[in-house]
Amino acid sequence: MGVNGLSKMQSDSTGSAYAFNNLRYGLVGGYKWFFTQSVGLRAYLAVNNGTNYMQDTTAGNQFNTLNVMANIDFLNTFYNSEQVSAGWFAGVSLGYAIHNGGLVKQYTDMGLKDPSGFDLGINLGLRTLFGKHHGIELVNRIGAIGASATTEGIGKMTTTQTYNVAVRYTYNF
Repeated sequence: MGVNGLSKMQSDSTGSAYAFNNLRYGLVGGYKWFFTQSVGLRAYLAVNNGTNYMQDTTAGNQFNTLNVMANIDFLNTFYNSEQVSAGWFAGVSLGYAIHNGGLVKQYTDMGLKDPSGFDLGINLGLRTLFGKHHGIELVNRIGAIGASATTEGIGKMTTTQTYNVAVRYTYNF
């Protein structure tokens, strides 16, 4: 579970920019490989969903985002004991963002194409492991490239997930 710190939707036709904050929820699953006691890699898939509202909670101001992402992170452990370990990670997130809701419908009804599309980000964070199986991570995903849609005569809409901050629980088999 995490907070989508800022999703930005901008339309060149109106010059409008909307910023959103929301609570997201999702699942993460993957595998990690350690080459030494402190250096490793992990690959995982992440799916998360959230709904943003612009000013009020009416359907016309709703902006939903479903993210499906493949991630690869470099892992480094800086503290390791029998019961607890702590470290940091950095990596890349490649995915697809699916946007819908009343706000997106308003733009598509004007003739703009669906703004869903490719999404690229950078993962940074801190991680802990305790009791050999349970972990807590503080994650920051910085958006690098977002989806855009262009229609002749109307303009261009770009959706960028500027940053996502999350706290997540992990279970390690």
